[in-house]
Amino acid sequence: MRPMDNKVMGKILFLVCLFMFHGLFLWAWDDGTAVDMEYWMWETEEGIEILPSARERFAFNNRRVELSMQMSVHASNTLVSYNDLFLSPFRILRNLIAADSFAAFQNNPSLYYRDPISINIDDFFNGFRLNFGLAAAPFSLNINMRDEWGFGLDIAHVTATGNLFIPGNVLGLREVTNERFGASGAVFVDVGIPIFFHARRFRISVRPAAYFPLIYVRPGFTYSFGPSYAGGRLGQRLEVSYDMRIFSPFSLEGVLGDSDTVTQDPLGMIMRNLGYDITVGVEYPIHHLVSIGVNIVNIPIPFLWATLDNYTRIRGNMFLDTSYVNFGDILNDDFEFPDEAFGSSMEDPYFGTLSGGQRILRPFTMLFFANYRPFGTQTVTLIPSLGFSVNQLYAQIVALEGGLSTRLDLANIFITTVGMNYNDRRWKHSLDLAFNLRVLELGIGVSAQSPSFIKSFQGTGLGVNFGIKMGW
Repeated sequence: MRPMDNKVMGKILFLVCLFMFHGLFLWAWDDGTAVDMEYWMWETEEGIEILPSARERFAFNNRRVELSMQMSVHASNTLVSYNDLFLSPFRILRNLIAADSFAAFQNNPSLYYRDPISINIDDFFNGFRLNFGLAAAPFSLNINMRDEWGFGLDIAHVTATGNLFIPGNVLGLREVTNERFGASGAVFVDVGIPIFFHARRFRISVRPAAYFPLIYVRPGFTYSFGPSYAGGRLGQRLEVSYDMRIFSPFSLEGVLGDSDTVTQDPLGMIMRNLGYDITVGVEYPIHHLVSIGVNIVNIPIPFLWATLDNYTRIRGNMFLDTSYVNFGDILNDDFEFPDEAFGSSMEDPYFGTLSGGQRILRPFTMLFFANYRPFGTQTVTLIPSLGFSVNQLYAQIVALEGGLSTRLDLANIFITTVGMNYNDRRWKHSLDLAFNLRVLELGIGVSAQSPSFIKSFQGTGLGVNFGIKMGW
């Protein structure tokens, strides 16, 4: 190899290492958002080099026609872990085998529960987070024309997500003004048309989609705590207010109120609240070992976003102001807590409509990634990534994402992916397995996860996914 080639290789390897170490010590990503090229074409000094076809590499070709369905579910928190409640899985299994019967095992909690159960309450006062979600893709059809171009149809894909966030400032009664927190969640149903094609050396994927929001709730609590002189003496004032709006395509008065309102025009309701966005992926090979790319997920199409007309408003507040209290009189028998020192209010739910509708956008993500194949084949691939997301379901709507995954692909028959990820405000340490039998492919994955990096290693959350693909 000539000196110039050595310099180029050195720069490329340096960039790859930089990507990898950033992924290790920053944040990680969800494997499902990666774009992977199905065939490779490189420009070398001798001309154009094309990697051997799947058959020549003793690997299964990708299916030309494919039907698939997938499902995943996850839940995680920052307080209660598996280790706090249960014995180790190996000890539980040993106790089960040693038990006289399953009924005897079931009726003796000491054989699987910890005794005593111990939860570190200090972790709660440092702030509490809870994440949960479900994704179901019951029907997807894909057509692949020799890995050069293809298209598909996704029908009735459902995504449900929710979270609860109580910051440490609130639980620890620290001085702060108008800190936002609370619960939020959303459920979307979409129909998409995934397309991929090649333009020169670029591989481009596009997925326009129509989505329908079934429910949408943003966090609506605010907390303030600080000095107060309102009562004529120095004191502290604590105030918590909530103003939550639950947006829906139809009125919830029949569910939460006394009305028997029923939607009369379901088709009109769907068409009135339907929105459109697009997902784009681009990948470009810069060397026969490395390709780089970007995924941009859920790009809103101006003036074609979803809207929800109906909302339910729930609001109220409570406050405590010690500047009205003379603590010297507390020991007196006739002491009464001043009415001005404490108050609360809670309004009845209000059911209303918005003439223009509330704009509803799906979470947006932009993720840059690299595919590094150290041996120049599909067998081993390192995938570092780094990007950001925008999600209005969180008190802080912008967050970094990124991480590192490693994929082992044995002849497109057995595929294993291991990753350390930070995605959707939670750490994920995942293992995904796929068994491709050509006509039938089964995939299963499991992940330990938590909004806290340390807690993600202690069993405070679990994610499971399953998928099946059929075709020829």
